[in-house]
Amino acid sequence: MKLELIFTIANSVAFLCWIFLFVLYQKRWVYKFLFSIIFVLLGGLYLFYIIRGMGADTGGGFDTLANVKLLFSSDDALLAGWIHYLTFDLFVGMWICHNADKCGINRWILLPCLVLTFMAGPTGLLLYIIIRVIHSKKLVQEPFPQQFVS
Repeated sequence: MKLELIFTIANSVAFLCWIFLFVLYQKRWVYKFLFSIIFVLLGGLYLFYIIRGMGADTGGGFDTLANVKLLFSSDDALLAGWIHYLTFDLFVGMWICHNADKCGINRWILLPCLVLTFMAGPTGLLLYIIIRVIHSKKLVQEPFPQQFVS
């Protein structure tokens, strides 16, 4: 299958998941669906393309910025890197929604956090943490939802 088609499919799946997440974040089946199907699908795609991409002898590595650039000079590795971003940002979005539901934070207040997490990962998480601190007047809360741990 062509890499461009895989890129389009991965983007479309992630985008649909974000819509489900925002609209239905209070429904527990959404989390089960995302964990059981979407993360397996995206994780499998990532694994497949990272193995193919890292198998290419690019001479890259993780020790310098120049070597990271070389490492991702393979289109397969670049696609794997993109899927990595999509998957982790979606996971962070799930955590934000789950945590906001537990804290009683309105979904419309979450919208900018989710959009930023989708577009610029850590920035959306930072905004949510600021909103949560203001909402709860506490800096520290449960670090990770029990539903995701057990």
